[in-house]
Amino acid sequence: MIFVCIFGGLAALDKTEAFQSMFSQPLVVGPIVGLLLNDLPGGIFVGILFQLVYLWVMPIGAATFPDPAVGAVVGSAGYCMVRGAFPDCPGLVLLLVLVFAVPFSWFAGWTLIKQRQLNSKLLTKADLYAEGGRVEGFGRLLLLGLSGSFLRGFLVTASGILAILVLLAPLVKTLSFAPESLFQKIEIPVWGLGLGSMIFLFGRKKNTLWSVGGAMLAIAILLL
Repeated sequence: MIFVCIFGGLAALDKTEAFQSMFSQPLVVGPIVGLLLNDLPGGIFVGILFQLVYLWVMPIGAATFPDPAVGAVVGSAGYCMVRGAFPDCPGLVLLLVLVFAVPFSWFAGWTLIKQRQLNSKLLTKADLYAEGGRVEGFGRLLLLGLSGSFLRGFLVTASGILAILVLLAPLVKTLSFAPESLFQKIEIPVWGLGLGSMIFLFGRKKNTLWSVGGAMLAIAILLL
């Protein structure tokens, strides 16, 4: 679990100030968390679903948006952990994890806005250094900014996992009497949401070739 929280901090860095390598995307986050928790199939499955959920997210300006990176880490970890404890009701587990993780990612997005506000204060100090012709303080300010972002991701991930262990696992146990057949197809609305987002984002004439090519590639992968 410590490694999962560390990965949450790294994903937060990748999403903001540091790497920008896209490994913080849910499609990558899910399998990595699955590997860390010894449940690669579950990590791949829930990573794909969270990618579909967050396709529409385009954080612009100072508006509060969900944080797909930290949200996907928490959601993937929650699904792998709780599903391992309740292997007979994966659909119920998936439903509760989605109901928890999506709102939680909005909380994570709110903490990201607060982090940016702290970084703006560091930027003000950097301007003062520049006006005074001093460069020795820039490295310290940069390290503070990066450390703060990593710490935000680490702590928010840890709080989300703790909430899942304290609240979600007992709730699954309480609701486990419900027939699993009620929850077997719970992922279908998520696929619908993802398809709608893709049509909204890419459904223009200039993107037709890419859309058709992507659909054909997806069909080929499914057939193989």
